[in-house]
Amino acid sequence: MKILILGASSDIGLELLGLLDKKGIELGAHCFQNDRVFKKFQNSNFSKFKIFKKNLSSEIEAKRLFKSYINWSKEIDVLVQLTGNVSKIKNWETLDKQNLIKDINLNFISTFFIVQNVFKSMKKKGGKIILTSTSSAIHGGGEDSFGYGLSKLNLQYLSKAIARFGGKYNIISNCINPGYIDTKFHTKVMGRSKKDLKIRKSKNKLGRAGSPKEIAQFINFLISTKTNYYTGQDFNIDGGDWI
Repeated sequence: MKILILGASSDIGLELLGLLDKKGIELGAHCFQNDRVFKKFQNSNFSKFKIFKKNLSSEIEAKRLFKSYINWSKEIDVLVQLTGNVSKIKNWETLDKQNLIKDINLNFISTFFIVQNVFKSMKKKGGKIILTSTSSAIHGGGEDSFGYGLSKLNLQYLSKAIARFGGKYNIISNCINPGYIDTKFHTKVMGRSKKDLKIRKSKNKLGRAGSPKEIAQFINFLISTKTNYYTGQDFNIDGGDWI
């Protein structure tokens, strides 16, 4: 099986790599900073393994990444998208054009052009596309991450469109919408304080954050043959945040 993971150096990405680390898997790992992936998987069990270091901030870089990957792998069976960017702002009223475009470029446009090329390649024999949005894109999230949620919402539409257009080619597409997951995204990227995170956990119906491993396990399930009749679905993995 030939797999490309976008955002493999994320906490969820590293957990997923660990679950997939076995013979028979040829894996391309995209990451902006490859140190975490290289240190952990330089002696992996993958049949083939390659790190692709690209900054997916534009259509050009996205197309270059896919070209590099397909030259290496020749074809693709599964695409998993875990990339994301958030422009930290005070509230949505202060979000300017520059930061909004930055969020849209990384969270949607670059993903769109990779998916477009993956779709063309998968038309030959089918495959699976797994996109990652966010549960806050459905219900509305924090004002300080408005551009993130707005741009991520587009991925839910894209996933359903792929399922509709790709069904006759046996191209399966699904989207996962994680809620509050205990990753560095919230502390280092969003700058959430311990107090903020404690309040966030208290509002969750299960009273806790999800773990990167729990998300990775579900993605691994979607990759498996057990889900070959699942397509065009949104899966909210949020501990009942919005019920």
